[in-house]
Amino acid sequence: MSEVTESIPDSIVVAGGKAARMGGLDKVMLPLGLMGSALLTEVINACPGKVFIVGSRRELDIAGNGNVNWVPDLNPGGGPAAGIWSALKSVSTEYVFISAADQTLSIENVSKVITAAQSHDGAWAIRSDGSGQPLCACVRTELLQELLEPTQGINQSPLRLLSTLNMVGVTVSPDQVVDFDTWQDVSKAIKESDAMDQVTQMWLARVATLLDVDQHEMLTSELLDLTREVAHGVERKSAPLTTFLLGYAAGKDSLKHEEVSKLIEAVSNAVTEWQIVD
Repeated sequence: MSEVTESIPDSIVVAGGKAARMGGLDKVMLPLGLMGSALLTEVINACPGKVFIVGSRRELDIAGNGNVNWVPDLNPGGGPAAGIWSALKSVSTEYVFISAADQTLSIENVSKVITAAQSHDGAWAIRSDGSGQPLCACVRTELLQELLEPTQGINQSPLRLLSTLNMVGVTVSPDQVVDFDTWQDVSKAIKESDAMDQVTQMWLARVATLLDVDQHEMLTSELLDLTREVAHGVERKSAPLTTFLLGYAAGKDSLKHEEVSKLIEAVSNAVTEWQIVD
């Protein structure tokens, strides 16, 4: 570990993991942050000091943030505590703030946790069930080093490890520190927000994961327009069947974007002709 200095704490963000319960989707990139951005982007923006992100590099909208450092996971699959260990040697502050990348996080709550940690072993946010959130915590770096060193954190429970310390609990709003481990977590969050565009994005992300396709290759607005045209110009039940046929044709012949666009235009023209004949 680097020589410890008194300063604003550095931060470690655990962004590895396979998201097995969500079909392997890179959930940290879902636009579920409190401000509507990717979870990882908002977590980074909320974290103080030098931010060490454990996991593969992502393309993020964090221009101008020169404190971001990407750190390889020394023990992939070893769990979040192993991820923390991977970055701990780079930390040079007396305390370190640790966070998961797949949760909502605000600067206000981070500041509360950091302030509460002073002169103690550490502090953590209190979850709605009354337990501490070990991945929204500020801990003395030296103590964290001692806890993780015997096993390098591999397959260790961060909650169990930090529970051995004198951790101060910090009450936060239940909807401001929310982690996303399952599709049920995602569904609950977006339904409570009444953000229909977000519902669409998340649902398409889930279906794309199930079908092993890239949702970003889909011509969403064009297909929605066509679906609307068919529903109004022909009949409602023909709309989803028409888009299915389009998708089938595109997949069967491995069509490119521009080719699919031409098919959509052709079907749209057919709807117009149908209405004229009718």
